[in-house]
Amino acid sequence: MFRTARRIAPLLSSLLLGAATVTGVTVTGSVIVGCADENDPATWVKRLDDPATRVQAVSRLVQFYEDKMTKDKGDRNGPEVKPLLTLIIEPMTQRCVAGEMDDRTNSKLIKFLADTRDPKAEPCFIKVLKEYKPDSTEDDLRAVCRAVNGMKMKSAAGALMEAFTKLHASKPKAQTTYRDVYDAMVALSDPSWEGQLVTLLGHALNEKDKHATTDEMFWQQTSTVILGNIKSAKAVKPLIKMLLSPGKVSAHLDSILALVKIGKPAIGPTVALLKGEEKDLVDYSKGEALKAAAGDKNAEKAAGTAYVATAALILATIGREETAQPLIEALAKSEDNVAKAIMARELTKLPKSPQVIEAFQTTVDKLPIALSIPNSRGGAREVLLDKSADFYDASIIPWMVKSLKAMKGDEGDLASIREAAFGGMLKIMKKDQIKLVDEVAAMKSGDGTVGKGYAKELKAAKDLLEACGDDVACYLKKIGEPVTDKTQFAAIKATYMIGVLGDQGARAKIVAMLPKMSHPAVRFASVSVVDALSPKGDAKIADDLQKIVDDAVEKKDQAKMRLNSPLKTVVYRLQARAQ
Repeated sequence: MFRTARRIAPLLSSLLLGAATVTGVTVTGSVIVGCADENDPATWVKRLDDPATRVQAVSRLVQFYEDKMTKDKGDRNGPEVKPLLTLIIEPMTQRCVAGEMDDRTNSKLIKFLADTRDPKAEPCFIKVLKEYKPDSTEDDLRAVCRAVNGMKMKSAAGALMEAFTKLHASKPKAQTTYRDVYDAMVALSDPSWEGQLVTLLGHALNEKDKHATTDEMFWQQTSTVILGNIKSAKAVKPLIKMLLSPGKVSAHLDSILALVKIGKPAIGPTVALLKGEEKDLVDYSKGEALKAAAGDKNAEKAAGTAYVATAALILATIGREETAQPLIEALAKSEDNVAKAIMARELTKLPKSPQVIEAFQTTVDKLPIALSIPNSRGGAREVLLDKSADFYDASIIPWMVKSLKAMKGDEGDLASIREAAFGGMLKIMKKDQIKLVDEVAAMKSGDGTVGKGYAKELKAAKDLLEACGDDVACYLKKIGEPVTDKTQFAAIKATYMIGVLGDQGARAKIVAMLPKMSHPAVRFASVSVVDALSPKGDAKIADDLQKIVDDAVEKKDQAKMRLNSPLKTVVYRLQARAQ
């Protein structure tokens, strides 16, 4: 015993003397262990295994990550960050899956793993999705959904669907989370969800329960977008029912866009509805319309044919050439003037043809002067004669002049119709039609003439025609110039002239100019021209437009995202036409 002590004493002495310069010393088989390196992540990885040091270890490792991210300027694949993640992701994921920590530490760990966007953290993400507890773990769910979205993690599809159906958007804690769940669902748009999503669309609303309605519309609106993305033919009738339900109006736009994305498979059932052959849909439409009418006699009277306008809207928005003939036939058979006016309005969205234009003109000339279209500004003839410019066909101007001269009725109604028609004429008239349009300018309107109220626009149109004539390149140059309040109408007129005179070659030039166009009205008019010059669709142009949309989203440029809103419908329509 004494001898052993004598042998150890020099060793203790040397260790103490060397303590100031030596760290991490270990003596095998001895009770003496040197201090671990607190600045080495590996030290803290080992401490994850000990319940006593686990909480501190999670915090320290997260701090290591944040420091390295700062050094690498937020690059997860940077030279400082990547080696660290290689070392710590798997053990941190194991701790998440084990679930042996307090809620606060666990949330910190989940947020860290989600931020890394590392595929090796997948088991943690799936666990969080599967174990989501409403009004409890929304913060964890939000973090994971952002990761699943950013990584397009298809393996999380099943668990994500579980969380989606458990989330009640009406609950207070869900208010900050439901958008992230929606984004993740849309990003994955997994075809395996089709059956569940179609079922969700069929759920009726309990309009007396505000919270239940909010929850249902969250599920149904999300389902609508995804079913469009996966081009679900099974969803066509449920989506049409959605549009026939006034109570589900918040999802109507998404439903229309979904049907446009689905494209060709949506045409048959919609044509059958337009003809009144889909009895279940017709009956459903009438029941929903009567429920919404709530004692309004006029609305009750129109309930029986409410489906006609919906069917016309779907067919026209899809915009394939074969949708024209059913609309023309329905126009000829219909005895409901409001339905006829709505169908005529929708004809302007279709690829232009002599048959389409003739059906439009015949309808307009037979409509009562005082007729109105529900939810439209102005009377039916006002709306239609203004919309006629969207055919991008200057040859209709003589008909417009003749139609205006033949009108008879209350002078107040006639004046507003003349003004609307004049506005449409200014957009599409060619240089050799100025005298004809001047005849309309001289027509009576209130205490003056039609042209008096449009003096600036008329001058701008004439000056532009004088400068460019029939030269498409000149008009293209004009829309590329900066737009002011004074030049706005001239720029819009230039876009319409490209539609009147241009060909497919002009489309690519307009698309190339779009990223630099900042005036909303001119941008919208330009995109509409691209649509009109693509009667058979164009996958390449659609992809180019989609890239403009995606670039703005990637850069989180809110201003451009707002400007790009009209592009989406055109993208889907070009794709549908190209099927």
